[in-house]
Amino acid sequence: MASALGLSFARNHISYFAIPAAFACAHIPHLYSAIASQGAYDNSNPRALKDNIASAGTLDEETKQRLIRAKRASENNYETIGLFAAGVAAANQAGAPTCVVNALSWGYVGFRVLYNFVYINLGGIRKTHWLRSAVWSLCMWSSVGLFVAAGIYSTKGDYQYELEFENI
Repeated sequence: MASALGLSFARNHISYFAIPAAFACAHIPHLYSAIASQGAYDNSNPRALKDNIASAGTLDEETKQRLIRAKRASENNYETIGLFAAGVAAANQAGAPTCVVNALSWGYVGFRVLYNFVYINLGGIRKTHWLRSAVWSLCMWSSVGLFVAAGIYSTKGDYQYELEFENI
């Protein structure tokens, strides 16, 4: 499958582009909560945003909770992006098939977009709490899958090297 940029999902290492996309997935909910909080964001004390939203008199309770969930979604994204980026680098370095690395990388990004939507918009509905956890698990398994692919293909390389070395 070719694109206007000449990139192929099967041939090009577009998994590296998933890392800045994952950063965007992490940062957009933060921007949303900061902008929509109607002045509750204080750039001199940015970590107080959740507390400032909770005590803001200009926001109704439902909006406060949604904005706090957006900030929490952002924090959760940032907590997992390191593992994901390391997995992308490891899988590519180990020589895992490009299509596998791309699928797992962009799957992570897609699941992160879904996670943000579910957490921010459905997080206030008690009956859907399991959905957020399920989507989070898919995100994490995508990252773990990158390391599994790295392990499989780096092991194949070592085994092949050992066979070549023994024949010398």
